[in-house]
Amino acid sequence: MSRRKSAVELEELAKIKRAQAAARLAERSANPKPYTPKLDVDYTQVYYRDPLDITRVLKLKVPNGTITLWGGIDGAGLTAAPPANTATVEIVKGNKIPIVKVRWYFGDDTAVPVPATAAHGRWVKFYDVKNGQSHHQIPFVEAGATPDLATTITAFYSKLNTAGETDRIIGTRGRAELVIGYGTQHVVLARVLV
Repeated sequence: MSRRKSAVELEELAKIKRAQAAARLAERSANPKPYTPKLDVDYTQVYYRDPLDITRVLKLKVPNGTITLWGGIDGAGLTAAPPANTATVEIVKGNKIPIVKVRWYFGDDTAVPVPATAAHGRWVKFYDVKNGQSHHQIPFVEAGATPDLATTITAFYSKLNTAGETDRIIGTRGRAELVIGYGTQHVVLARVLV
């Protein structure tokens, strides 16, 4: 059993967290990032067959760079036009429809130490920036006529268990996860690490 922290110890931990939060705020206000609008030409409308409800098709916008890195919309089981005889639902911010998607980053053997600041301690990153960002995600479903979660997980593993695809998508130190959820609430269904 762990020991309870005293009020003095809790106050010291709170002081450290308050100092870190103040340092983060000061760093953000001293180094503002320029606003770059996301244009519609940078995205492609895709249609995703919902493996949880096969009579429903979801309409989503996916960044063009992410589609290119993954290997096209066909590689993710998506289509450019909605299938016939299905109800189409457009996904916008705030929808609570769970989506199966792949989240990944490309990692290489070049370790980049990030020095410690008042906001965080020292850490080492292995991920690399590709097409203007380091971490990517794309809706993913098995390409068959009636997808389900089991075949989608199998399709995910078969895509990333090919040496050429693994090297191209996640590199030598990357990570890919098949998740289901919405917003910030996700459950990991499968994971590939190298």
